[in-house]
Amino acid sequence: MRARNRFLIALLVLLGVNLIGATGYYWLDYGKVSFREAIFMTIITISTVGYGKEWELSPHAEWWSILVILFGISSVSLAFASLQAMIVGGEFRSVLGRQKLKDKIAKFKDHFIICGYGRMGEHIAINLVAKGKTVVVIENDSERTRAAAEVGIAYVLGDASDEDVLEDAGIYHAAALVSALRGDADNVFTTLTAHGMREELPIIARCEDIDTERKLVRAGASRVICPQSIGASRIVNLLARPAVAKLVDITMDATEWEMEEIFVPAGSPLAGKSLRELDLRARANTMIVAIHEAGGKSVVNPPPDRVVNPDDVLVAIGPAGSVRDLASKATRDR
Repeated sequence: MRARNRFLIALLVLLGVNLIGATGYYWLDYGKVSFREAIFMTIITISTVGYGKEWELSPHAEWWSILVILFGISSVSLAFASLQAMIVGGEFRSVLGRQKLKDKIAKFKDHFIICGYGRMGEHIAINLVAKGKTVVVIENDSERTRAAAEVGIAYVLGDASDEDVLEDAGIYHAAALVSALRGDADNVFTTLTAHGMREELPIIARCEDIDTERKLVRAGASRVICPQSIGASRIVNLLARPAVAKLVDITMDATEWEMEEIFVPAGSPLAGKSLRELDLRARANTMIVAIHEAGGKSVVNPPPDRVVNPDDVLVAIGPAGSVRDLASKATRDR
């Protein structure tokens, strides 16, 4: 049994001894003492502070005092021993550490919540952190949360379908949530709970069975990822379109070439100018392959006369580092 649980049990035993002791005094000397006096007598008897008798005890009450002293001192000793074990064992520091982590997560804004730290969840979390994103993992396995903590990822220990746990993970301030739990039913329940708490939150859910995809969409998932389906499509591309698959590998690897999205805020030096005017291919060595408008419309292979508007998201491709440099310039004021 964990030291914290032993300490809680010892406190309950001590409380029980006090209540039983006071009840005994009150019943044995009924009419001579109030229950308040009986409680006070019990406490000073157990603590051995030496205040003396509160009233003239009957013979039966004196025998009762002996039992109260024996059981009371034993319960106090048990409580102190359990507290010492909890402090020495590090559980006390662990509780304080979790509270400190909870306070830290409460300050996060626009972070990503990853539900489940299995093979997929770990891969997602580590890669997001590598891209400079803030991540909070929800996992009910303490061994997995310990692994997340070792690589500097914030976590919440608990059930991802629990509203209190999602709130502790900062769902009301998160940019998106990923449900990568091991069971389809768990992903459905988590998606349903998260969508109910915050309908506008983008939710990406994993499913093992392709038939679960419709359930996840109805539960509120923005996108559903089926590893089996993606794996099959990947194999088909490698066989039927190897050149396309190679290009995707090159851009996803981001060691030589990278494909990234660039958000254009109001006041950006890119806003209000056409792609021809910007001439990004010559000036930044990047090419805009798509533009996602704020209203949801997407323009693939936009024409040179297409004007870049505030809140547009540009999808750019270029040598490693060039797109990130352009993204940093896009956020600067005029």
